[in-house]
Amino acid sequence: MLNSGCATLSREDCLRGDWFGVGLRDGLGGETGQRLADHAEACREYGIAVDQPAYFAGREQGLADYCRLDNAFTEGLNGRQYRHVCPPAIDGQFARYHAVAYAVYEDRNELERLQSDLSGKESHLRDSKLTDKERDRLRSELRDLDRRYDHRRQDLYFHERQLDDLRREFFGYR
Repeated sequence: MLNSGCATLSREDCLRGDWFGVGLRDGLGGETGQRLADHAEACREYGIAVDQPAYFAGREQGLADYCRLDNAFTEGLNGRQYRHVCPPAIDGQFARYHAVAYAVYEDRNELERLQSDLSGKESHLRDSKLTDKERDRLRSELRDLDRRYDHRRQDLYFHERQLDDLRREFFGYR
């Protein structure tokens, strides 16, 4: 999501005036209604007003697709935040499915980062110009990274099992 103050739409988008389409895109992306204020601010720079009814009609249609419970898994695994935009009747379940999928996403990213750190330190350890003290420090850092990697891997296994359980619950397969 772009921060307030940043242009969310180009001049051409504002001139095109396809507010239903803009709302549809935002709904499909799980954006909150506040996004319209960001668009209005962007278009105000060009002297163009937004069509709120068309925007919200498009956003509602987009949200109908976004708020499918199976999409909670996809959004979470792709690392996209959930902004509690779904109807109250499914918000809790969507958030639950999303949270577990998002935890898997975070675990995988952290494991990649830790693996990169480990590789970098192992490579640096092979530097023949290191002092004994520097080698000891690097070995200590490697042990710490190994422990963190193992813990995060355990977290990933736990979250993947949770995700599998939730998918079975939702999709009804064993």
